[in-house]
Amino acid sequence: MSKRRFPELFYNSISLAGAIIASVTLGAIIILMVVSTFSNFFPPYFGIVTYILLPVVMIVGLIIIPIGALIRRKKRREAAARGEPPLPRIDLNDPRQRAAFFFFATGTLLLMLLTAIGGYNAFEVTESVTFCGKLCHRVMKPEYVTHFDSPHARIACVQCHVGPGASWYVKSKLSGLYQVYATIFDKYPRPIPVPIKNLRPARVTCEQCHWPQAFVGERRVTLPFYLEDSANTRWTIDMLVRVGRSTSGQAIHPSVHWHVTHTVEFLATDSTQQHIPWVRLVEADGKTETFTTTDNPFTPDSVKGLKVKTMDCMDCHNRPTHIILTPGEAVNNDMASGAISPSLPWIKQTAVNALIPQYANTRNALDSIGIAVRSFYETKYPQIAAPDSPRIDSAISALRTIYSENFFPYMHVDWRAYANDIGHMDYRGCFRCHDGNHKAPNGDVIPNDCQTCHQILWQGTGPETSVTLAGMPFKHPPAGIDDAWQGAMCTDCHDGTQ
Repeated sequence: MSKRRFPELFYNSISLAGAIIASVTLGAIIILMVVSTFSNFFPPYFGIVTYILLPVVMIVGLIIIPIGALIRRKKRREAAARGEPPLPRIDLNDPRQRAAFFFFATGTLLLMLLTAIGGYNAFEVTESVTFCGKLCHRVMKPEYVTHFDSPHARIACVQCHVGPGASWYVKSKLSGLYQVYATIFDKYPRPIPVPIKNLRPARVTCEQCHWPQAFVGERRVTLPFYLEDSANTRWTIDMLVRVGRSTSGQAIHPSVHWHVTHTVEFLATDSTQQHIPWVRLVEADGKTETFTTTDNPFTPDSVKGLKVKTMDCMDCHNRPTHIILTPGEAVNNDMASGAISPSLPWIKQTAVNALIPQYANTRNALDSIGIAVRSFYETKYPQIAAPDSPRIDSAISALRTIYSENFFPYMHVDWRAYANDIGHMDYRGCFRCHDGNHKAPNGDVIPNDCQTCHQILWQGTGPETSVTLAGMPFKHPPAGIDDAWQGAMCTDCHDGTQ
């Protein structure tokens, strides 16, 4: 019989099982750590397995080893004729105990080193976009997909949703426990409701990059629109958007970011903050002015008992990253870029109509989009269906991409689920307050003049001919509408399908 290197108590089936578990998982962790270090391809779940799940299994295995020894000791005390001391006697002069001591001491130091490395990597994994977007499979798919097609595609989720500091990190992980429970037991709503409650103030997160003291000035924006006619007539609006000034600068004229330099408070009657009948402006000297609509349900006494919301960046920039494009906007963009050929007759209307239906699932949607577009040209324009097949196929491919990036049937998410409050064409946005109906007792009105925030330099069809820095009044296409649109909100007609 070979000489045993460790005390006899450790030679039992339970301790052996624990040692096997710990050894195998330790080997797996080391292998995966090496792979993650030297490989460019590291699947997203490997990080969770390597730095979170396997270390837990290894620790369980290590705990089982002394448990087996204690169980064996108890049995020996009950069965053996000779007595045992109440506590183990450590004698380093005994070769077996000395070997066991150095083995466990070395193992402990190695474990501490791996724990430090693993803990840091576990922190990195839980802070990654992959962890936030893919751990829960389809639940966060809309947020994960739209993140990579946004202005903040290279910004990690936690930089906006958590921000700096340990306290908010702990809060986010504690709230994540309920999210894990909701996912496992299918308790989450579809779609996920917005705005997110208890979100960290934008002044702490957004302003880490978007510094309000920096002078911004005006930005020139060119917006292409394609009309729903056989020629897909292009209508372009070229404008200056009065983004704003620094918080320490002198106001030359009103601007969009006027709200940054003033305190604006409001009350909404719905959870999505789309209906705001009560607004209060608080001046630097403490003076206030309250604006209400005719259907305002809030009285001065009721306001005292309510939590008044102070306007910040997120009340307008409510979807700075997870942007869901409307069918009209997405098709306009692809037609302007050439992904969808504007020379195909009625392609604007056909493309939008193919995107609008609420399909049962993505696979059904992608098939149906192809069928709808092809059948339209085969039926209405058989003379071009075959010759223009490559352009038709290209349009179908672009529409399928649009659908995959903006429509998520499982979560009931598309442009109808979430309002984007930047602008005022397809959603109420600016017109939640700037509708001309919010009035103060002294007769002041929150303005809804187009020139307040933007100045049109040129508009029309065809190539840009002349630009006027003096600005021009908005002209609504197509010809024939004239001034019929005046006095109405854009959303009275526009619903994201134009």
